[in-house]
Amino acid sequence: MLPQPMSWSEPREDDVSPLAQSDLVHALEEQIASNFPPGLALDLVLNELVVRAASVTRARSAALALKRGDEMVCRAATGEHAPDLGIPLNTRDGLSGACLRTRQSQLCLDTETDARVDADASRRLGIRSMLIVPVLDGEELVGVLEVFATEPAEFVDSDQNLLEIFARDVTRIRHAAFEMEQRPDPITPPVEVLKPSPIAISPGPQKFGAPYEIWTLVLGTLAILLAVGLSFMIGSRIGWLGFPSPVASGRVALPAPESVSTPVPRVERAKRTGGNSNSAAKPIEDANAGGLVVYEKGKVVFRVRPAPADTVATSSQGNKSGIGGTWLAPELAEGRLRQRTEPQYPPEALAAHRAGDVFLEVVVGPDGSVASTRPVSGDPLLVTAAVEAVRTWHYEPYHVQGRPAGFQTEVTLRFSLPD
Repeated sequence: MLPQPMSWSEPREDDVSPLAQSDLVHALEEQIASNFPPGLALDLVLNELVVRAASVTRARSAALALKRGDEMVCRAATGEHAPDLGIPLNTRDGLSGACLRTRQSQLCLDTETDARVDADASRRLGIRSMLIVPVLDGEELVGVLEVFATEPAEFVDSDQNLLEIFARDVTRIRHAAFEMEQRPDPITPPVEVLKPSPIAISPGPQKFGAPYEIWTLVLGTLAILLAVGLSFMIGSRIGWLGFPSPVASGRVALPAPESVSTPVPRVERAKRTGGNSNSAAKPIEDANAGGLVVYEKGKVVFRVRPAPADTVATSSQGNKSGIGGTWLAPELAEGRLRQRTEPQYPPEALAAHRAGDVFLEVVVGPDGSVASTRPVSGDPLLVTAAVEAVRTWHYEPYHVQGRPAGFQTEVTLRFSLPD
């Protein structure tokens, strides 16, 4: 039997989620009241809802895509098989496209036999069954809620009913966030400060102490001054004040050997395209990582990490690898790029309609060639192509104190589907 679209269950007054979604609305109110940005607070609550939806349907992964302009963008996700946040949803074909066109829930019992699903792409992602329900706001379709499983026929009719309740909870939470955002800020009434009324104090007759009281005060003051002076003299002799003399301490200060030196990085003015040329970068100490960090307009443009203690003794011999702890901002590193090869779009990614950004950490050697790369984020189908392209790049060699030195930077490559 071929899979068929599943009809949308009309909401009833007794349709209440078994996970008490009212607590999510309460959590949204608390976060906004704590001066969280409304958009960030809404994303946190929607992510918790997606996690609960995956739990009650026994799904390995789940995702929520909401309408943004003319696209459906992933707003919340959980599990290793879910798409990355911010990835546009394919609305032209596939099971998601069928759900958007018909506004009905779609169930795929087995991706290997369902003609609506790209079997090759599902096989690479490890998905065998999925369930998708629309998120409706009245008559308007505002998103889709999806759950994925690694085994065939994992979802049944009861899972559809639960997922539709969660979809309606998405609409309720979005309405609550909109209403909270429109509320005016409470006006605190001014506090009237009461000023004390002046009290007239009539001066009384001045009384002078007896002569013996005056002499006692004078002698006590002289005794205190004498004790302070004596303590100062003794302290200066035994090293309480200033630096101890070599003879008194029993130690002789030796000059530091000339072969042990710690190189001091040279900090230059950082320039950014489109920025204000009069703004000078200033070094600020990074309390977490140590070393030297240079900021411009609140953004890190240069970073030098401190050398480990066990390598100070060998610093006079030079850095054999030439790759130190120098970090350049992507804008500065891109200005030193001399050879760039664009990545080839993988055919399997085109077939699966996968797009998005790939973020890499790149280590450049003293000769300007790329020594190593480390993927940080991005679609697995696109990361390999990005790494192969970046490894062929070549930068203008970087110098520290007149010597060639490597550096680290960040590279972001964007993969966009052709129109």
